[in-house]
Amino acid sequence: MKASMIPHLSRGQRIALGGAALLAMGAAGGAGAVQLTRPSVEMAPTVPTAIAKLPATSGIVTVRGRVAGVYGTRFLVEDASGRTLVDAGRGAGTLTKGAPVLVQGRFDDGQLRARFLADQSGVREVGAPPPPPPPPAPGAGAPPPPPPGAGAPPPPPPGAGAPPPPPPPGAGAPPAPPVPGAGAPPPPPAPGAGAPPPPPVNGQVPPAPVAPRA
Repeated sequence: MKASMIPHLSRGQRIALGGAALLAMGAAGGAGAVQLTRPSVEMAPTVPTAIAKLPATSGIVTVRGRVAGVYGTRFLVEDASGRTLVDAGRGAGTLTKGAPVLVQGRFDDGQLRARFLADQSGVREVGAPPPPPPPPAPGAGAPPPPPPGAGAPPPPPPGAGAPPPPPPPGAGAPPAPPVPGAGAPPPPPAPGAGAPPPPPVNGQVPPAPVAPRA
């Protein structure tokens, strides 16, 4: 009786059921693995935290109060227990003093760093403004320095502007005095030297002149 209640499965049906079971087990294991690899999401508490208790908190908190003042990218929020400064970044400009607001963020270094704001205009994500771009590297965009000596006058040739060399020895000196007797007229001839011979007497040949003795 009991055996007839168990349906008879063919071999193909048994193989199909086994494959479906394996697929179900694989899907369950894959989902578990994905869940383990995902980062944990820290949820904000739904119950607001009193502002006076913020210094003792850690992690994400929720604060409900009214805007007590707006100062650029920051504003003051207050509740029945006190007030604190909220850094809302680019989202603080739409807030008005006295408006109700709900803030979610982390309390750090004496202020609440907002991540979400909820006010009369709705819920929006806020945060610190993006950091300014880094300054350019030193010398970036500046013209390259001129090469050494560019624009300077060419050097003078060797010896240019130097005083002339001294004259050689004796150059420009007065002439030497003449040797004694140089340029003096010759002495007069000796007496009788160069006198014409006397005329011949009666056809006689005159004697040859005798050279004077020294």
